[in-house]
Amino acid sequence: MNTTSVVTREAIIQAIQQIARTERVEILSKSLFRSKSGISDRQVFRFFDSWQEVCKAAGLKPNLQNIRIEDGALFEEMRRVFLVCGNICTRRKFHKLSQYSVDAYRRFGKWRDVLLKFQDWLEQAKAEFPLVEQLRLATQTGVGGKVRLSSEPSQDQHVHWRSVGGTTYGSFLNFRGLQHAPINEQGVVFLFGMICFELGFMVEAVRTGYPDCEAKRRVHNSRDEWERVKIEFEYRSREFKVHGHDPKECDVIVCWEHNWPECPLEVVELKLEISKLNDKANSKVMSKVG
Repeated sequence: MNTTSVVTREAIIQAIQQIARTERVEILSKSLFRSKSGISDRQVFRFFDSWQEVCKAAGLKPNLQNIRIEDGALFEEMRRVFLVCGNICTRRKFHKLSQYSVDAYRRFGKWRDVLLKFQDWLEQAKAEFPLVEQLRLATQTGVGGKVRLSSEPSQDQHVHWRSVGGTTYGSFLNFRGLQHAPINEQGVVFLFGMICFELGFMVEAVRTGYPDCEAKRRVHNSRDEWERVKIEFEYRSREFKVHGHDPKECDVIVCWEHNWPECPLEVVELKLEISKLNDKANSKVMSKVG
């Protein structure tokens, strides 16, 4: 096709139909159309809102592998599959049962990151999901299919009791003077205060307004140079976005759990930092024993 001429809506439809006849296909991909016709996506979407609409107008079926599926549709399907299974299944089993390829979920990261995103979606959509506790355990352990919904405990599942409304605690941490992991933003603030100097921060002020904290952090060891940074505390990093904070007014998010892969700011995940400090302490003990 001569792309120097003006491309019209009718010309696009005719080109699709001609390529389908030549290639003898009923399902046409966007990439094949582009390579055979020389018509760009920009030219196509001047007249159509989606690739499905283009193919429908030409009497063809679209190749859905070229269509980006909305996050909400992906998570709704995830909810359906988990409910059918009765548990938080593994990535491999999910792939067998889902109408969408598991590759469509790679935009969210590893399987544990996908589960964290799904957990956030459930909260925001307020969707009914009776496997919330199993999901919480799966996101903490990264185990997926080993967390089962059962009346009897398995080897990897502790007995749990119905809540009576008392004080709740996080998982056992036993880190210095803190016995349990944080379950809210206040716990994150306290834990950061315990280890901020080891992380290279000196706190100047903590306040109730946004951002929560002003601090200095060491940027050069040999010259002992520091710079001022503005910090926002969150239990999970994605809550920064949920709360509607302006990223331009902040430098660092300090959280217990980092569940926002596309975060535009630097993130200090305390769960990871505590693990590093514990590993460092254990290695020192082992070197002394050796």
